[in-house]
Amino acid sequence: MATGVTTNTFSENPYITVAEYKNAPTSIDYDNLVVGGNANAQDGELSRVILRASSYLDEYLNQNLVADTQTETQRTRITPQGYVSLHPDRNPIISLSSFQYGSDPNNLQTMTDPSQSWFENQQIIIPLSQLSTTYSSAGPLAFGSGLGSRTQIFCKYTYVAGFVNTTLASAASAAATSLTVKSGAGILAGAQLRIYDGANQETVTVASNYTYGSTTVPLTAGLTYSHAAGVAIGNMPNAIKEAAILITTALIKVRGDNSMTMNITTQPSANLSTGTSRYGSEIQLALDMVDKYRRVR
Repeated sequence: MATGVTTNTFSENPYITVAEYKNAPTSIDYDNLVVGGNANAQDGELSRVILRASSYLDEYLNQNLVADTQTETQRTRITPQGYVSLHPDRNPIISLSSFQYGSDPNNLQTMTDPSQSWFENQQIIIPLSQLSTTYSSAGPLAFGSGLGSRTQIFCKYTYVAGFVNTTLASAASAAATSLTVKSGAGILAGAQLRIYDGANQETVTVASNYTYGSTTVPLTAGLTYSHAAGVAIGNMPNAIKEAAILITTALIKVRGDNSMTMNITTQPSANLSTGTSRYGSEIQLALDMVDKYRRVR
């Protein structure tokens, strides 16, 4: 039996937390989502709506933009210029941790040093000088600018792509010079990260001694405020977070086909027809905001 290795984490990475939604000016009564439910039940349902809204964004964007590790397989060809070009399903590309290649998918060779690859325009460029061009048990790989030009090869690679969008794994006190986060995916030394903590929101810079992939993040300066565990932190563009808030609001407001809605002027509108108009203008505004991040397949 053959099985694939391509990973897909579309619905597992929400763009906002429950606290981020509650801090947004939505005018939504999020304490009445579950009839008779307590605070935990209300937050649980709000979390599920946020997950569904994030999935809606994923489908529109053709990718999830939260930094995460992905493994993919694909076929590609040696370019006449002498390199291998990979086009991952996710972007922006942060790092390449492994790359395997060969003319036989069951007998792939491993690139010794993936750090010698080059990232540009949502693609990974690997010079042939970094790959072995010797014979394998399946025969010659035939790399090179002559006979090997346009030769098809099989590839399997693991990479990290997306924007940092995680939470604090433990509380951090004011003046602290390091943070512990739930996931270190996508964090780079020198990167600026924003802590989304309501009135105590602040921006921090990752110190140069940060170890890539670690969940312990040293900072160039101490924190201005204290922050509780679970607070969101990252460099996700604000437009994407706002789009997730708008779609979450739209999903909460969904009613039946014949329901009446109230405009902001307090003038009642007509019965809503089927289609996206049922949600009001939030979803269309959200999609307009994130259109530049959409992946064209």
